[in-house]
Amino acid sequence: MNFLYPIPSNSIVTQTFAEHVHAARVHGWQNYNGGIDWAVSSGTPVKAAQAGKVTLVRNDATGYGTHVRIQHDEGYLTIYGHLMEFAVKAGDIVKAGEVIGRSDNTGNSTGPHLHFELRKNNVAIDPASLLVARLDGGEPGGEEEPGGGHEEPGGGPEPDSFPELPRARVTSQIGLNVRSGAGVGNPLVGYLPNGTEVDVLRKVTDGGDTWLQIGYQQFIAMKVGSEKLAEWKA
Repeated sequence: MNFLYPIPSNSIVTQTFAEHVHAARVHGWQNYNGGIDWAVSSGTPVKAAQAGKVTLVRNDATGYGTHVRIQHDEGYLTIYGHLMEFAVKAGDIVKAGEVIGRSDNTGNSTGPHLHFELRKNNVAIDPASLLVARLDGGEPGGEEEPGGGHEEPGGGPEPDSFPELPRARVTSQIGLNVRSGAGVGNPLVGYLPNGTEVDVLRKVTDGGDTWLQIGYQQFIAMKVGSEKLAEWKA
C-alpha cells in the first residue's frame, strides 16, 4: 500500500524517521515513535494520506498538540501532529487526499511543521519509501506550491548501513546548559559536563552565535560571540 504526501511533496524535511529513532535511542527516550517532520507554514492544508476512518481527534498542550489519527486497511495507522485546526471528527470516513486540517506549531514543537507518523499494527515504520505524489486513479497529495514540482521517491536496494550523525564534544570547563531552543532566552532542560560527546541533528546560526540541536527541543551553544564552548569531533 502507498500513501500520499499529506503536504506538498517538495516541502523541506527537517527530521527523518532514522533521525527520530536514533535520537530516541541515544537519549533514552521512552514511548517515542519515529516519524517524518516537514517544515511548512502555519495554515498549510494537510490531507489524508490514504482512505480510512478517523479514530482520534485531540487537542494536547504537549506531545502531538492538535492532531488527527486515521486507521487504514491492512493494519496501517497515520498520525498528523501539531495542527492549527482539524476539519474532521472521530468516526468520519475520509478519502485519500481529503483535507483533514491545517498545519501549525501546537504541542511540543519548536516551529511550524507537520509531524507525520505511519504505523503498521501499531509499530512505527519509516513512511519515506511508501509516499507518492499521486495514487493510481486517485487524488493528488498536498497541493503544489508556486514554482514547485512533485518528485516521485526513487527506488533501490535497502542499504546495509546508514550514515552516522556528526558528533560534537563539550569543551567548556564549566559544562553547557541544554535549552529547549536555540538561544539563551529559552528555558533550561538539562546540563552536559565538560567532555561530553553528543550526536548533532542540525546546526542553527543565530546572529554571531552557533547552536547545535542534539535532541527533541534540546539545544547547546557551540559558540557565543567569540567564546567557543564545543567542538566538532573528528
